[in-house]
Amino acid sequence: MKRIFTFCLAVLCAYGTGFAQTLDEDLKAKEAELAAAQEVLDGLTAEVDDLKAQIEKGAGWVSGYSGIVGFDFNKSNSWVSNPNPDASSSALNIALTGFANKVTEKDFWRNKGLLTKAWSDVDLSDADGGADDDGLFDNGTVDLLNLSSLYGRSLSDQWALSGLGEMNTSLGNFLNPGTLDIGAGLTWTPDIDDLVVVIHPINYHFAFSGVEGLESTGALGTKIRADFNRNFGKVGYTSTLTSFIPYGSNEPTLFEYTWINSLAFEIWQGIGVGVSFGLRNAEFETANTQSYYSVGLSYAL
Repeated sequence: MKRIFTFCLAVLCAYGTGFAQTLDEDLKAKEAELAAAQEVLDGLTAEVDDLKAQIEKGAGWVSGYSGIVGFDFNKSNSWVSNPNPDASSSALNIALTGFANKVTEKDFWRNKGLLTKAWSDVDLSDADGGADDDGLFDNGTVDLLNLSSLYGRSLSDQWALSGLGEMNTSLGNFLNPGTLDIGAGLTWTPDIDDLVVVIHPINYHFAFSGVEGLESTGALGTKIRADFNRNFGKVGYTSTLTSFIPYGSNEPTLFEYTWINSLAFEIWQGIGVGVSFGLRNAEFETANTQSYYSVGLSYAL
């Protein structure tokens, strides 16, 4: 009996020793696999950090553009029911928006350009030939050019010290009239995608006159600008509101604002129907509120 007990004990000890060796070998194998996986992970982490460094060194530019082109052509020849039996009309409008931005954790540089140009011509003539048409491009109706460049150095996730240069004028009458702003202050980028708000209490505003008898002038004041750009499914919307509030009093006042908007309804591969409209109030140019709108084919990239 004693021999049987001893034999069983020896068998159990041998089994336990073998089982412990097996566990130890499995543990070492798992540790080796973990070390290999960690080595691969360290390599991938290094590659990611290198890519981030490359992006911050100069590969971080993001650019894009969108445009609206509207056109209309009409002509009648001896159409008796027409109040002007022999007449022709044509219209063409172009609205373009482009941007080039570079944004890093430490700073940003945002550049934006807005251009709207439109022409319209109506030729009313009698049956004998009448007056000659002076051409579509001789009769502009809307002409707007806005260029801006904003640089900022981050203070936090939402605030940055910034400097802005902005020109608001036209192509046909460049700075005649027109405005030029150069200033510094703060830029706010809230937790709303694609919204940038500029608040510059140190800004000099140049106002170039296009009116006879009114001299160009300038003043210190606060510059406020807000840019928003968002796609809502197949609908793209971009908006720019820019304003200047002078500190001193001028006659006429140099207070002004311009609000430019563009809506694009995509139908197929970036092509769709677009609407562009704007409002402007600048007493230095005219006492009336200025406005325009255009409708046409749109394209965005």
